[in-house]
Amino acid sequence: MIDSTMYLVGIRKDTKEYEQGANSCQICRKMIINAGIKEIVVRGNSRGEYTRINIDEWIKNDDLLEGITVY
Repeated sequence: MIDSTMYLVGIRKDTKEYEQGANSCQICRKMIINAGIKEIVVRGNSRGEYTRINIDEWIKNDDLLEGITVY
């Protein structure tokens, strides 16, 4: 999966509704980094709205190194 792009959308298990603002937790971030994925495209708050995340930014600004927990 080196240099690949991952597409992410969240669907709630209980309601089967779209989860706005879904993103990766810290454990998932580490697995994504270790898999060599280059970019994630996350569906935004409405159809056609997307956010692109460059994985290099996660590596440069690692929350865990500062003791910050996300999600």
